[in-house]
Amino acid sequence: MTKIVVIGDIMLDRYYYCSNRNNPESSAPAYISSKKNIIYKPGGAGNVAANLSSLKSDFKLVSLVGRDPESAILINSLDELKISHKLIYDPRRETIVKTRALDILDGRYHFRFDIEDKIEISENHVEEIVNEAKNSKFIIISDYNKGIINSKLMSRLKSLDIPILVDPKKENIEFYKDVFLVKPNSIEVREMAKENDDLKAAKTLTKILNSNILLTRASEGIAYFGLNGDFFNYSSQPIGELKDVTGAGDSVIATFAHFYNLGSKLEECVRLANKAGSVAVCHPGCYHVREKDLI
Repeated sequence: MTKIVVIGDIMLDRYYYCSNRNNPESSAPAYISSKKNIIYKPGGAGNVAANLSSLKSDFKLVSLVGRDPESAILINSLDELKISHKLIYDPRRETIVKTRALDILDGRYHFRFDIEDKIEISENHVEEIVNEAKNSKFIIISDYNKGIINSKLMSRLKSLDIPILVDPKKENIEFYKDVFLVKPNSIEVREMAKENDDLKAAKTLTKILNSNILLTRASEGIAYFGLNGDFFNYSSQPIGELKDVTGAGDSVIATFAHFYNLGSKLEECVRLANKAGSVAVCHPGCYHVREKDLI
């Protein structure tokens, strides 16, 4: 039995590492970026899976892609990271690609360019995903609001009676009621609970969703609100210079699920998830956290 199944919107992250100079054609400040190197990584739900792979978890990634050259590159990047996966081809969609340009000298972020369409999954794809998840111990939902996570899929997954951990999008709040855990950030939790204070909002959200809440608070750290009244609050643990927050939330939920699956106490899972976020933001691009980074 695969212990953890990751379900959600997968994408290809393409990193252009460039040298940069001012553009003489523009009157406004603008760069000319000259590509020196290209790196491909799995993004979205794929980054959650990459963190689980780096942590040496027992898991499988399940998602949908287009039948296009980008999906072939994405599959190769998954295989290179030893990510067990089931990618379902959908002829209606194109594989989502996020292209980022970074300075080759210091990793500084210059711009991002996205190729994406939001397409709702069909009912037969819902059943394919449910069949992949039905014998797991935990399910992670990585929702980027690109159409793979919908009410039908969430209803079917809840019927399996398997703990579900959700990295949410505020637009889909109704999908997450009665799951085991939801991991919003400070902006999302305030919008979802309609409260100005993120801690108050997280406590309110436990009641709205009837779910435990793991709140990521950027430089303020992390807080856990349990349905049984448990409250754990950890300040951030800076380990170096802030480089890039991209993918840090994926590191948090993957780390929490990994150690929870291993039988660690809930408070310890929260503490290690907080440390994972602190590690991830000190690296340019999406960093895949390892156990030795944490322990």
